[in-house]
Amino acid sequence: MKKQPVRLTNEQFIQPASSFQIYFQYINTHHELHWHEFYELCFVVRGRGMNIVNGTEHELRKGSLFLLTPADFHEIYSYPNEPMELYNLVFDEELLDQELREFMFGQVAEYMVDLNETHHEIIESEFQLIRDEVQMKKPGHSILIKGAFERILLYLFRTYQERNDQPEWQATPSQSSTLQRALVYMHHHFREELRLEDAAKQAGLAPNYFSLVFHKMTGISFQIYLQGLRLQFAKSLLQASDIPITEICFASGFNTLTHFERAFKQKYGSSPRTFRSN
Repeated sequence: MKKQPVRLTNEQFIQPASSFQIYFQYINTHHELHWHEFYELCFVVRGRGMNIVNGTEHELRKGSLFLLTPADFHEIYSYPNEPMELYNLVFDEELLDQELREFMFGQVAEYMVDLNETHHEIIESEFQLIRDEVQMKKPGHSILIKGAFERILLYLFRTYQERNDQPEWQATPSQSSTLQRALVYMHHHFREELRLEDAAKQAGLAPNYFSLVFHKMTGISFQIYLQGLRLQFAKSLLQASDIPITEICFASGFNTLTHFERAFKQKYGSSPRTFRSN
């Protein structure tokens, strides 16, 4: 019987007046399914285990580097006799500047990579720098921390792109001024009440014109794209937990159970209840 996911809040893990916190964790037990209000950037220093993200298994080993967003839920555990030690940097949106958001979240991606020995040492030194600067708080520590944090994220992004045969990210002036910021916003707020006007505001366009641009560049309407994000999240939650279907409906951003069930069946060919039982 799967347990219900726990919601972890910023107040529990990030100190007041700060936008991040770094931990060095020792994992030798099963951390049950949970969600975060914050982002989580993790790097495995030693040991082996499993990270189950949105219902999908990802094996962890020395050199595994991964990023979780507030839209993800996961559980993590170590293999018998192979406890894991890892850096865990939790942070909120304030630590991400706009350019980094566009790099990382202008696409749907699960940022999880395994590094070789040389690159492992480079990334481990960046995490160690952050940890040391947090503890010592010497003059300029915030500048060094931000630099190390951004280098880790960019390294993760580039490695993911290379290993998944993705073209290098190139934002045209049109993308930068219209769609890119709106997509980033949608990927992080789709579980909330999200209107066309809200996304259009992120793009700096009038709603009607934004709707036309969105359809031209993605090939589908704003509402269909938004519904697709919500349905994918609901599908993963059905696979990974025993949360009641009604709760999944509202947690995924749908306003009524009838609408959710109809949309789910149309996309996946069965009702949420039948999908889960199968």
